[in-house]
Amino acid sequence: MQTLRGKGKIYDSRTDYLDEVTYEIYIKSPNESNGGKWWGEITPDKGIMPVGNYIIELEDGRKGACVTKMRTNSSFGLVVDSFSLEGTGPLTD
Repeated sequence: MQTLRGKGKIYDSRTDYLDEVTYEIYIKSPNESNGGKWWGEITPDKGIMPVGNYIIELEDGRKGACVTKMRTNSSFGLVVDSFSLEGTGPLTD
């Protein structure tokens, strides 16, 4: 498994730029059963974004479609500090 950390960009599903993000992405090597699954966590610079479908662009220029979910740092779920994400397709150049 490969781990990527860095600064990237997040776009909505229409490819409109939204924000800079700090990311940590995990990539499983592709094989017949997983096709190169990837997932991770992002923290938007602006701190707020709705949960949904996005496109992330990594520092190395690769892009991939993903779905985000909120992560919180309190047991009451009041403070959103980052978002988990799951790739919905391959990371491409």
